[in-house]
Amino acid sequence: MCKSVKEASSSSQASQPAAAASFAGQMTCLSVVTALLAVYCKFTFVDDSTYPPKAPLHSYKIPLALTSLYLLSLPLLKSLKLPNPKSLLLPAMLLYNVFQVLLNLYTVLLILSSLSSGHPFIGSTSSPLCSLPLWIHYTNKYLEFLDTSFMLLRQRYDQVSFLHVYHHFTITWAWYIGVLLWPSGDSYFGALLNSGIHVLMYGYYSMTLMGLSCPWKKYLTLAQLCQFVSVVIYTCGCVYYNWEVLEAKHFTAMAVQVGEMASLFFLFGRFYKKSYKVKKGEKKDDLHIDECQNAIEESVENDMYVDQCAAAVKEGVVGLNEVGGVVYSRVTVGGKEKLHKKAVEKNSWSMVG
Repeated sequence: MCKSVKEASSSSQASQPAAAASFAGQMTCLSVVTALLAVYCKFTFVDDSTYPPKAPLHSYKIPLALTSLYLLSLPLLKSLKLPNPKSLLLPAMLLYNVFQVLLNLYTVLLILSSLSSGHPFIGSTSSPLCSLPLWIHYTNKYLEFLDTSFMLLRQRYDQVSFLHVYHHFTITWAWYIGVLLWPSGDSYFGALLNSGIHVLMYGYYSMTLMGLSCPWKKYLTLAQLCQFVSVVIYTCGCVYYNWEVLEAKHFTAMAVQVGEMASLFFLFGRFYKKSYKVKKGEKKDDLHIDECQNAIEESVENDMYVDQCAAAVKEGVVGLNEVGGVVYSRVTVGGKEKLHKKAVEKNSWSMVG
């Protein structure tokens, strides 16, 4: 027994330097990526008065290269198998999400400050006051590729859906075209709404990683749908108020924006309907109670699970045969019935869980 205690103690001591090295490595990688993004943002931003931009890095080759690398990295990251990835990546994920909250909040404040300083709410094609926050918002789309990286490294392949990859890939190109063709005036509106949504979204991720409950979790997808509709309505207003001064580049930028919003509304709408809609004529609590009761009647061989499920029946808050992120079912193998556990599929847009 003493020998076992000593072995456990020595193993724990040996793992501490490895954990520290892993944490240092994660922080170094995040710092390098963030620094590269900051340098790119700094040296490629061109004041509105000199548009169209002539900065050498502001070429279609940049988004083409980075979005291609993003797609090519998916199978590579999926092939990596980290030991205990959820705990291993927790510090880096928390730092990244808090940083995103602050960066998006900073973008929102810059835009609101510009509006209070005289930038028109609507009806402008040339006001330069929001050009900087617009450029920051665009360059942050590359940093957001880390959302997918964390999901794959944590082996949450169910979260890397078509919706998730399509969103990250196409929104980057949509914003590149937007800041290239119409980097001023009314272009700020989409960045303002999207940054505001991202403050809530990454705030939810951060709170969940810290073990805190998030009161606005269930409203996130609905808020995103409202964002898409609002941008389309605002774009129609831009056509009305700017009709006499609009050029071909403005119409192109608006067409790309509306097309992106429409496609995302369709995909997010399907996701929302699939995830949250209860069958007609059924009460949500009754549905959850019946499903959880079925799990108990299956005589699951886990007392803790039964206790938790019974508590869930009382509160009417758990769906399916699910407790602690696991669905229990019975399968027959070689003529014998065995208990089978399967991880519950999480929201495709979520980094946590």
